[in-house]
Amino acid sequence: MPIDREKLAQRLMVTFLTELGEHIRALDRDALALEKAAGGETVELAGSLFRTVHSLKGAARSVGLGVIASACHALEEILARARDGSAVLEPDMIQLVFAAADALRDADGRLRGQRGLDDSPIVELLARLDDRLRVRPADEPAPPSPGARDHTVRTADQPAPAEPAAPDAAPASRLSARDNTVRVAADKLDRWMTCSGEMLIVRRRIAARRGDANDLRAAAVELRDDVLRLDKLLRRQTTRAVTTALDRLRNSARAIDRGLDRLAGNLRVDHHLLEQTASELDAEVRASRMLPFAEAAEGLERAVRDAARAAGKEVELVVIGAAVEIDRSVLSQLSDPLLHLVRNAVDHGIEAPGARERAGKPRAGRITLRAEPRGTGVEVTVDDDGRGIDLDAVRAQARQRGIAVTDDPAATARLVFLPGLSTADLVTELSGRGIGLDVVRHCVERLHGSIDVVSEPTRGTRFVLALPLTLTTVRVLLARVAGRIYALPSANLRRLVRIRLDALASIEGRAVLLGQGPPIAVAELAEILGVRCQDRRAHDKISVAVAEVGDRRLGLVVDELVTEQEVVAKTMGTRLRRIRHFTGATVLATGEIALIASIPELVSTGIAARTISAAAPAAGLAAAVKRLLIADDSATTRTLEKTIFETAGYEVITASDGAEAWHLLQERGADLVISDVEMPRMDGFMLAEAIRGSKRFRDLPMILLTALGSERDRVHGLEVGADAYLVKSAFDQTNLLEIVAQLL
Repeated sequence: MPIDREKLAQRLMVTFLTELGEHIRALDRDALALEKAAGGETVELAGSLFRTVHSLKGAARSVGLGVIASACHALEEILARARDGSAVLEPDMIQLVFAAADALRDADGRLRGQRGLDDSPIVELLARLDDRLRVRPADEPAPPSPGARDHTVRTADQPAPAEPAAPDAAPASRLSARDNTVRVAADKLDRWMTCSGEMLIVRRRIAARRGDANDLRAAAVELRDDVLRLDKLLRRQTTRAVTTALDRLRNSARAIDRGLDRLAGNLRVDHHLLEQTASELDAEVRASRMLPFAEAAEGLERAVRDAARAAGKEVELVVIGAAVEIDRSVLSQLSDPLLHLVRNAVDHGIEAPGARERAGKPRAGRITLRAEPRGTGVEVTVDDDGRGIDLDAVRAQARQRGIAVTDDPAATARLVFLPGLSTADLVTELSGRGIGLDVVRHCVERLHGSIDVVSEPTRGTRFVLALPLTLTTVRVLLARVAGRIYALPSANLRRLVRIRLDALASIEGRAVLLGQGPPIAVAELAEILGVRCQDRRAHDKISVAVAEVGDRRLGLVVDELVTEQEVVAKTMGTRLRRIRHFTGATVLATGEIALIASIPELVSTGIAARTISAAAPAAGLAAAVKRLLIADDSATTRTLEKTIFETAGYEVITASDGAEAWHLLQERGADLVISDVEMPRMDGFMLAEAIRGSKRFRDLPMILLTALGSERDRVHGLEVGADAYLVKSAFDQTNLLEIVAQLL
């Protein structure tokens, strides 16, 4: 079959552009190291640069990019002298390597945009390199002059002039015999992750169908029993025809019962296999998409170097947590915000060397970029040890634009995120053009994250970015408001509270929640979203989700807390791309669509909005209620279960493991115990054995609510004395409440 040369050239160009990006990063990295190196290390780095340029030269020739190949050939000649020790790379030569990286970066953008290289910086670079090569010792032979073919420029849609040696090479994936790895196109990973996310919905729907099958089987058992009772009542008083009909009905009921029993059993096994396989697949797909934070930090050292040289400053960039892994979809959108923040630190934060010495600081400023895991997300901080934000200048700018200001330093510092607000004295290429930190904030919020700033005069500024590890799936709390379910990202939720409305305090006319730390303003989520609020009486209990963005906190009042789970995040399309207070949507197992809220926007609106009023205490005392003891090592699970049962009218005490639960049970007593199994110190099985071995509590009702779903675990749970064994993956709030009511 003849080779389609045009398609082959396009495929090879895709591979070349992938390699080009890697080579550019290698040039930047080694050139930066070369600036700081001394002695024999310079020879080693020159050799590394030579190998990079040599590889790039061959790749460029294979796709007919003669001007890039010629530039690499000329640079290769210069680097060869330093590699062999016959010449020293002076600062101006190192600067030429940086210029080569910049010219190649520009060529990369042109080729990706299907544009030619005729007037590109790579042409000017080639001329500079040729001039450099002409200045050589008299006894040194001249390099072969590039032929006409080396100077031809070909766009990405033109075929290569020569047939490549490997016509079956694939551009999107490349197998390396050396390390047995495959390079996979990023869009393929995105599609795999989307499919894995969709599988999550299917798994939940099948779990729901298991419940339907169990309900149907229970109805069949009741039907069979009713038929048997009817048969006994009528058999002696009916004709032969009626007896025959009863026999057929009885046999049919038994057949239905047996069939549904088999169906429910097979569905249980199939669901278990699906859960196991899909979970492993999801874990593998997620792992394949995870990249070290160092990927997002690539290029920042070069940016800091260039910005510092342009501003006449000395600045060092330190990266901590480079190995922390984050999903590529987050990293790819994090590079630009980080680039702006470090440039902002150089331009606005770090002082000139003389000013730093007068202030008792080292001449060179320091910017620290740090990534640290935080629960289900990651926290990225950008610190500088510069002058800090000029809060007086920020207030002056805000007043000029009619924005209310306060004396609170933290609130004033956050004004830098407003569009167009800048305190720069001069308009430079780095900042002061009325765009910047507001764009950074929007970028971070599109990632379902938040950004905050802390600044101290003369000590520096810190930007804190709270981000999810992945964008495809998000851990959310599902809450019902005005008849609809909304998804609140768990990363920004600190605790859940269930209190009486009249227990809220009032400070300056605003309802606040008192507890540990400063008072927390409380607002109806329905009011923030502009939907009808539920009428509440003074003695009603309300469910409050406390959201936190930086050091701002807001209690969001919802009608019902449903559950916490992973959901597949979807965009809302181009027409609905920017709906206030929401960043996306998800499809629940029931088929219902839930909008995913933007917690930073809700907090900003809710703090400024009219909040619910603290009502006067209601007369009368609450009636005695049953006390439940919940043991679970997950704080989120404990809080959610506590909220569910308090909503149903129970008193709830909680413990973080079996040992604490056993201590609380002896100290305070309880009417029923609900326990997880896998917990530190004393697990749920041991707790059940302790309860059943106690004369005081041996008749106490107990439920094991756990993620362990094997038949062996179920049998063991009932053997140690549990009255009911429920699996969290099939958790149903209504069913749990019914079981508790029956046991009590």
